[in-house]
Amino acid sequence: MNTGKESLFFNLVDIERSYLMAKALSSPVRLEILKLLIKNSMTMSELSHDLFLPMSSICMHCNNLKKANLITVTPRPGLHGSQKLCGIKVDEVTFNFFSSLRDYGTKPPKLTDIPIGSYSDCNITAPCGLVTSMSYINIEDTPHGFYDPNHVNASLLWFTTGSLVYHIPNKDIKDDDLSYVSISFEVCAEAPGYNNYWPSDIFIKINNTFITTFTVKGDYGGQKGANNPTWWSDSNTQYGELRELIIKNDGCYLNNQKVSSHNIESLELKDNYYFNFAIGVDKDSAHPGGINLFGRDFGNHRQDILIKAVYK
Repeated sequence: MNTGKESLFFNLVDIERSYLMAKALSSPVRLEILKLLIKNSMTMSELSHDLFLPMSSICMHCNNLKKANLITVTPRPGLHGSQKLCGIKVDEVTFNFFSSLRDYGTKPPKLTDIPIGSYSDCNITAPCGLVTSMSYINIEDTPHGFYDPNHVNASLLWFTTGSLVYHIPNKDIKDDDLSYVSISFEVCAEAPGYNNYWPSDIFIKINNTFITTFTVKGDYGGQKGANNPTWWSDSNTQYGELRELIIKNDGCYLNNQKVSSHNIESLELKDNYYFNFAIGVDKDSAHPGGINLFGRDFGNHRQDILIKAVYK
Protein backbone atom coordinates (compact mmCIF):
# COMPACT_ATOMS: atom_id res chain seq x y z
CA MET A 1 0.00 0.00 0.00
CA ASN A 2 1.44 3.32 -1.06
CA THR A 3 0.62 5.64 1.87
CA GLY A 4 2.62 8.64 0.68
CA LYS A 5 4.25 8.80 4.11
CA GLU A 6 7.98 8.87 4.77
CA SER A 7 10.29 6.01 5.74
CA LEU A 8 12.71 6.43 8.64
CA PHE A 9 16.23 5.00 8.64
CA PHE A 10 18.13 4.43 11.91
CA ASN A 11 21.64 3.21 12.69
CA LEU A 12 24.24 3.25 15.45
CA VAL A 13 25.82 6.51 14.27
CA ASP A 14 23.12 8.77 15.71
CA ILE A 15 22.63 7.09 19.10
CA GLU A 16 20.28 9.70 20.55
CA ARG A 17 17.88 9.64 17.60
CA SER A 18 17.89 5.82 17.54
CA TYR A 19 17.29 5.73 21.30
CA LEU A 20 14.18 7.91 21.00
CA MET A 21 12.82 5.63 18.29
CA ALA A 22 13.57 2.45 20.25
CA LYS A 23 12.04 3.93 23.40
CA ALA A 24 8.92 4.97 21.51
CA LEU A 25 8.40 1.44 20.15
CA SER A 26 9.22 -0.33 23.42
CA SER A 27 5.75 0.13 24.94
CA PRO A 28 2.76 -2.10 24.04
CA VAL A 29 0.47 0.89 24.66
CA ARG A 30 2.36 3.04 22.17
CA LEU A 31 2.20 0.23 19.61
CA GLU A 32 -1.58 0.07 20.15
CA ILE A 33 -1.75 3.84 19.56
CA LEU A 34 0.13 3.44 16.27
CA LYS A 35 -2.20 0.60 15.30
CA LEU A 36 -5.24 2.84 15.82
CA LEU A 37 -3.69 5.79 13.99
CA ILE A 38 -2.97 3.64 10.93
CA LYS A 39 -6.75 3.51 10.34
CA ASN A 40 -7.38 7.24 10.84
CA SER A 41 -6.25 10.30 12.82
CA MET A 42 -7.65 10.54 16.36
CA THR A 43 -7.72 13.09 19.16
CA MET A 44 -6.06 12.27 22.46
CA SER A 45 -9.48 12.09 24.12
CA GLU A 46 -10.60 9.53 21.52
CA LEU A 47 -7.44 7.49 22.15
CA SER A 48 -8.10 7.71 25.88
CA HIS A 49 -11.64 6.42 25.36
CA ASP A 50 -10.66 3.55 23.04
CA LEU A 51 -7.72 2.37 25.14
CA PHE A 52 -9.39 2.88 28.55
CA LEU A 53 -6.48 4.99 29.76
CA PRO A 54 -6.42 8.38 31.56
CA MET A 55 -5.60 11.46 29.49
CA SER A 56 -2.36 11.96 31.43
CA SER A 57 -1.08 8.55 30.26
CA ILE A 58 -2.16 9.16 26.65
CA CYS A 59 -0.37 12.55 26.64
CA MET A 60 2.82 10.92 27.90
CA HIS A 61 2.73 8.13 25.32
CA CYS A 62 1.92 10.47 22.43
CA ASN A 63 4.74 12.78 23.49
CA ASN A 64 7.20 9.88 23.23
CA LEU A 65 5.91 9.00 19.77
CA LYS A 66 6.13 12.63 18.68
CA LYS A 67 9.74 12.97 19.92
CA ALA A 68 10.65 9.94 17.81
CA ASN A 69 9.04 11.63 14.77
CA LEU A 70 6.55 8.78 14.41
CA ILE A 71 3.38 10.85 14.79
CA THR A 72 2.18 14.43 14.48
CA VAL A 73 0.18 16.21 17.21
CA THR A 74 -1.84 19.19 16.00
CA PRO A 75 -4.12 21.47 18.09
CA ARG A 76 -7.70 21.50 16.80
CA PRO A 77 -10.62 23.63 18.05
CA GLY A 78 -13.34 21.59 19.73
CA LEU A 79 -16.68 21.99 21.52
CA HIS A 80 -15.00 21.80 24.89
CA GLY A 81 -11.82 23.72 24.15
CA SER A 82 -8.77 22.81 22.10
CA GLN A 83 -8.28 19.16 21.15
CA LYS A 84 -4.98 17.58 20.13
CA LEU A 85 -5.31 15.59 16.91
CA CYS A 86 -2.77 12.77 16.43
CA GLY A 87 -1.79 11.36 13.06
CA ILE A 88 0.74 8.76 11.98
CA LYS A 89 3.71 10.25 10.13
CA VAL A 90 5.61 7.27 8.70
CA ASP A 91 4.85 3.91 7.13
CA GLU A 92 8.18 2.16 7.68
CA VAL A 93 11.06 2.15 10.17
CA THR A 94 14.37 0.49 9.24
CA PHE A 95 17.21 -0.13 11.72
CA ASN A 96 20.50 -1.19 10.13
CA PHE A 97 23.07 -2.23 12.75
CA PHE A 98 25.98 -2.51 10.32
CA SER A 99 25.44 0.68 8.34
CA SER A 100 27.83 2.52 10.68
CA LEU A 101 30.66 0.32 9.32
CA ARG A 102 29.96 1.22 5.69
CA ASP A 103 31.08 4.24 3.79
CA TYR A 104 27.73 6.05 3.79
CA GLY A 105 29.28 9.36 4.84
CA THR A 106 26.60 11.70 6.20
CA LYS A 107 23.94 10.64 3.71
CA PRO A 108 21.87 7.56 4.60
CA PRO A 109 20.35 5.34 1.90
CA LYS A 110 16.98 6.35 0.44
CA LEU A 111 14.31 3.66 0.54
CA THR A 112 11.26 3.43 -1.72
CA ASP A 113 8.67 0.66 -1.35
CA ILE A 114 6.81 -0.03 -4.60
CA PRO A 115 3.53 -1.90 -3.98
CA ILE A 116 3.44 -5.08 -6.04
CA GLY A 117 0.05 -4.12 -7.42
CA SER A 118 1.23 -0.78 -8.82
CA TYR A 119 2.61 -2.20 -12.07
CA SER A 120 2.28 -0.01 -15.16
CA ASP A 121 1.83 -2.83 -17.67
CA CYS A 122 1.18 -6.56 -17.68
CA ASN A 123 0.97 -9.44 -20.15
CA ILE A 124 0.28 -12.67 -18.29
CA THR A 125 -1.37 -16.09 -18.71
CA ALA A 126 -3.59 -18.11 -16.39
CA PRO A 127 -3.68 -19.79 -13.95
CA CYS A 128 -3.27 -16.45 -12.19
CA GLY A 129 -4.77 -14.25 -9.51
CA LEU A 130 -4.39 -11.39 -7.07
CA VAL A 131 -5.41 -10.86 -3.45
CA THR A 132 -5.37 -7.97 -1.01
CA SER A 133 -4.83 -8.50 2.70
CA MET A 134 -8.63 -8.89 2.95
CA SER A 135 -9.89 -10.79 -0.12
CA TYR A 136 -9.46 -11.86 -3.74
CA ILE A 137 -9.47 -9.24 -6.51
CA ASN A 138 -12.00 -10.10 -9.21
CA ILE A 139 -12.11 -13.76 -10.34
CA GLU A 140 -9.26 -16.22 -9.72
CA ASP A 141 -7.56 -17.92 -12.68
CA THR A 142 -8.48 -15.24 -15.21
CA PRO A 143 -6.35 -12.23 -16.23
CA HIS A 144 -9.38 -9.94 -15.70
CA GLY A 145 -8.20 -9.19 -12.17
CA PHE A 146 -4.90 -7.80 -13.43
CA TYR A 147 -6.84 -5.06 -15.25
CA ASP A 148 -9.29 -4.40 -12.42
CA PRO A 149 -8.71 -0.91 -10.92
CA ASN A 150 -8.26 -2.58 -7.53
CA HIS A 151 -5.08 -4.31 -8.74
CA VAL A 152 -3.12 -1.45 -7.12
CA ASN A 153 -4.14 -2.89 -3.72
CA ALA A 154 -2.72 -6.36 -4.39
CA SER A 155 -0.50 -7.79 -1.69
CA LEU A 156 0.08 -11.17 -3.37
CA LEU A 157 -0.15 -11.99 -7.06
CA TRP A 158 0.65 -14.98 -9.23
CA PHE A 159 0.64 -16.02 -12.89
CA THR A 160 1.99 -18.78 -15.11
CA THR A 161 3.92 -17.01 -17.88
CA GLY A 162 4.35 -13.44 -19.06
CA SER A 163 5.57 -10.40 -17.14
CA LEU A 164 4.78 -7.30 -15.10
CA VAL A 165 6.44 -3.91 -15.67
CA TYR A 166 6.93 -1.35 -12.90
CA HIS A 167 7.89 2.32 -13.23
CA ILE A 168 10.59 3.00 -10.61
CA PRO A 169 10.98 6.71 -9.75
CA ASN A 170 14.62 7.79 -10.13
CA LYS A 171 14.63 11.08 -8.18
CA ASP A 172 16.83 9.58 -5.46
CA ILE A 173 19.36 8.06 -7.89
CA LYS A 174 20.18 11.18 -9.92
CA ASP A 175 22.68 12.26 -7.26
CA ASP A 176 26.32 12.32 -8.41
CA ASP A 177 27.27 10.57 -5.16
CA LEU A 178 25.21 7.47 -6.00
CA SER A 179 27.10 4.26 -5.26
CA TYR A 180 24.51 1.66 -6.26
CA VAL A 181 20.81 0.92 -6.58
CA SER A 182 19.26 -2.26 -5.21
CA ILE A 183 15.87 -3.82 -5.96
CA SER A 184 14.70 -6.55 -3.57
CA PHE A 185 11.56 -8.67 -3.64
CA GLU A 186 10.12 -11.93 -2.28
CA VAL A 187 9.27 -14.50 -4.94
CA CYS A 188 8.61 -18.19 -5.59
CA ALA A 189 7.16 -20.47 -8.29
CA GLU A 190 3.45 -21.08 -8.94
CA ALA A 191 2.00 -24.60 -8.72
CA PRO A 192 -1.53 -25.87 -8.03
CA GLY A 193 -1.96 -25.35 -4.28
CA TYR A 194 1.73 -25.47 -3.42
CA ASN A 195 4.65 -27.72 -4.29
CA ASN A 196 8.03 -27.26 -2.60
CA TYR A 197 9.75 -28.99 -5.54
CA TRP A 198 8.44 -27.06 -8.53
CA PRO A 199 11.33 -25.12 -10.16
CA SER A 200 10.70 -21.99 -12.17
CA ASP A 201 12.99 -19.73 -14.22
CA ILE A 202 12.25 -16.06 -13.54
CA PHE A 203 13.73 -13.27 -15.63
CA ILE A 204 14.52 -9.63 -14.85
CA LYS A 205 14.74 -6.76 -17.33
CA ILE A 206 15.70 -3.13 -16.72
CA ASN A 207 14.56 -0.54 -19.28
CA ASN A 208 13.74 -3.41 -21.68
CA THR A 209 17.30 -4.79 -21.37
CA PHE A 210 17.62 -8.42 -20.27
CA ILE A 211 19.65 -8.69 -17.07
CA THR A 212 19.39 -12.27 -15.85
CA THR A 213 17.28 -15.37 -15.28
CA PHE A 214 17.30 -17.08 -11.90
CA THR A 215 15.67 -20.30 -10.74
CA VAL A 216 13.54 -20.68 -7.64
CA LYS A 217 13.22 -24.23 -6.33
CA GLY A 218 9.50 -24.36 -5.65
CA ASP A 219 6.14 -22.90 -4.74
CA TYR A 220 6.60 -22.94 -0.99
CA GLY A 221 4.00 -24.08 1.53
CA GLY A 222 3.46 -26.37 4.48
CA GLN A 223 4.51 -23.64 6.91
CA LYS A 224 2.50 -20.45 7.46
CA GLY A 225 4.05 -17.31 6.02
CA ALA A 226 5.01 -14.90 8.81
CA ASN A 227 2.85 -12.06 7.45
CA ASN A 228 -0.04 -14.00 5.94
CA PRO A 229 -3.57 -12.98 7.03
CA THR A 230 -5.54 -15.54 8.99
CA TRP A 231 -8.10 -16.08 6.20
CA TRP A 232 -5.43 -17.28 3.75
CA SER A 233 -5.70 -21.07 3.49
CA ASP A 234 -2.82 -23.27 4.65
CA SER A 235 -3.23 -25.23 1.40
CA ASN A 236 -2.06 -22.21 -0.63
CA THR A 237 1.35 -20.68 -1.32
CA GLN A 238 2.86 -19.37 1.93
CA TYR A 239 6.23 -17.66 1.36
CA GLY A 240 9.06 -17.09 -1.11
CA GLU A 241 12.77 -16.43 -1.48
CA LEU A 242 14.16 -12.92 -0.96
CA ARG A 243 16.17 -11.83 -4.00
CA GLU A 244 18.15 -8.59 -4.33
CA LEU A 245 19.38 -7.13 -7.62
CA ILE A 246 22.18 -4.59 -7.14
CA ILE A 247 23.10 -2.28 -10.02
CA LYS A 248 26.56 -0.73 -9.72
CA ASN A 249 28.96 1.14 -11.96
CA ASP A 250 30.70 -2.14 -12.85
CA GLY A 251 27.69 -4.37 -13.45
CA CYS A 252 24.61 -6.04 -11.98
CA TYR A 253 24.67 -8.49 -9.07
CA LEU A 254 21.92 -10.84 -7.91
CA ASN A 255 22.31 -11.88 -4.28
CA ASN A 256 25.98 -10.78 -4.51
CA GLN A 257 26.79 -12.80 -7.67
CA LYS A 258 27.59 -10.83 -10.83
CA VAL A 259 25.03 -11.62 -13.51
CA SER A 260 25.51 -8.86 -16.10
CA SER A 261 28.00 -6.24 -17.27
CA HIS A 262 25.24 -3.70 -17.75
CA ASN A 263 25.61 -0.86 -15.26
CA ILE A 264 23.99 2.35 -14.01
CA GLU A 265 25.09 4.29 -17.09
CA SER A 266 24.39 1.70 -19.79
CA LEU A 267 20.94 1.01 -18.37
CA GLU A 268 20.19 4.76 -18.38
CA LEU A 269 18.81 4.67 -14.86
CA LYS A 270 19.19 8.43 -14.39
CA ASP A 271 17.40 9.44 -17.60
CA ASN A 272 13.80 10.69 -17.64
CA TYR A 273 11.77 10.50 -14.42
CA TYR A 274 11.73 6.75 -13.91
CA PHE A 275 13.17 3.47 -15.16
CA ASN A 276 11.34 0.23 -16.00
CA PHE A 277 11.70 -2.92 -13.91
CA ALA A 278 10.18 -6.04 -15.49
CA ILE A 279 9.84 -9.46 -13.88
CA GLY A 280 8.27 -12.58 -15.34
CA VAL A 281 8.46 -16.10 -16.73
CA ASP A 282 9.25 -17.00 -20.36
CA LYS A 283 7.04 -19.80 -21.71
CA ASP A 284 10.05 -21.18 -23.62
CA SER A 285 12.37 -21.39 -20.61
CA ALA A 286 13.63 -24.71 -19.28
CA HIS A 287 11.40 -24.41 -16.20
CA PRO A 288 8.29 -22.29 -16.95
CA GLY A 289 6.94 -22.91 -13.44
CA GLY A 290 5.12 -19.62 -12.91
CA ILE A 291 5.64 -16.94 -10.29
CA ASN A 292 4.24 -15.72 -6.96
CA LEU A 293 5.22 -12.17 -6.02
CA PHE A 294 4.71 -11.17 -2.38
CA GLY A 295 3.74 -7.82 -0.88
CA ARG A 296 4.17 -6.67 2.70
CA ASP A 297 1.03 -8.46 3.95
CA PHE A 298 2.09 -11.92 2.73
CA GLY A 299 5.18 -14.12 2.91
CA ASN A 300 8.06 -13.86 5.36
CA HIS A 301 9.43 -10.40 4.53
CA ARG A 302 7.57 -7.22 5.48
CA GLN A 303 8.07 -5.38 2.20
CA ASP A 304 6.80 -4.94 -1.34
CA ILE A 305 9.38 -4.25 -4.07
CA LEU A 306 11.98 -2.33 -2.08
CA ILE A 307 14.24 0.13 -3.92
CA LYS A 308 17.35 1.34 -2.09
CA ALA A 309 19.64 4.11 -3.33
CA VAL A 310 23.02 3.99 -1.57
CA TYR A 311 25.47 6.87 -1.75
CA LYS A 312 29.25 7.08 -1.62
